[in-house]
Amino acid sequence: MINLTACRYFLEVLHLGSIRLAADRLHISPSAISRQIAKLEREFGDTLLDRRANGVQLTEAGKLAANHFATILDQVDLIRGEISDLRKLKSGSVSIATVDGITDPYLSEQILAFRRKFPAVDFRMRIRGRERVLEALEKHMCQIGFVYDHFSHPMIEIVGQWRQPLLALVPPSHALADGRPLQLSDLAGFDCVIPDDSYGIHHLLNRAFRKFAGRTRPIMVADQLHFLIRHAIRSNAIVYVPLQAALREVEAGELVPLNLDCPDFEHRFIYAIVRRDQRRSPACDAFINMLTSNFSTYENSDASMLERLRARQA
Repeated sequence: MINLTACRYFLEVLHLGSIRLAADRLHISPSAISRQIAKLEREFGDTLLDRRANGVQLTEAGKLAANHFATILDQVDLIRGEISDLRKLKSGSVSIATVDGITDPYLSEQILAFRRKFPAVDFRMRIRGRERVLEALEKHMCQIGFVYDHFSHPMIEIVGQWRQPLLALVPPSHALADGRPLQLSDLAGFDCVIPDDSYGIHHLLNRAFRKFAGRTRPIMVADQLHFLIRHAIRSNAIVYVPLQAALREVEAGELVPLNLDCPDFEHRFIYAIVRRDQRRSPACDAFINMLTSNFSTYENSDASMLERLRARQA
């Protein structure tokens, strides 16, 4: 392996034409430079410098080596500059795998805010079911994952969490939208739209309804939350999603939350996750820190919005 220090010493000697002058410039002893150059000569099996009383002169092998050493050191300097740019986030890339639900508007808005500060950082997003998100992290296909519901995995760690209760939302014209207190059993006879079994919501609904020997009555099952939300509005059906998944529709008054008492829906979180063994880029770390630092703010905002909406219905 080529010693970069020896290369620098060699080029400094070449530049000044003297081992002594190079030693003075580098603030080391002439013998230290001579030892490093001797190591290079042993490594390449040829004499690189012709040492004379009045200085040094390159041999033919030395001329060839000098060109390559200069190129190598230029590349090293370039790498150092690029790494420095990464640290300053002048460049970089962040790859995300996430379940549906916080992609729009939350993640989209967060990425835009991050890129306003660091415009040279680019993003790649994969929107998948929960198991596929975990798989993407396992297989090094992404740097950050977002999933609902707690889990245990030896290769993956949680770096942030945001409470996201599952809601039963309906259009304002729905028969149950008058603010009356409801149990999950009261919803069993009403049309609903639900995500398919690639979503944790699907399995949570089945578990919760089985507790009273009930069943959902889906008129639509799909693998895309936005479609289900819009279809629920058009068909006057119940849709089961977290607030962030339907935030625009709730803010616009197209959907309202039912006054539902269902403990199974309450303790649900979105988790930001990463691989335990991952060496994350500066851009990735900066984005994770930005997101997780505002999770509590958004959690409180969600809770306040739901409180206002339910007070309005009462």
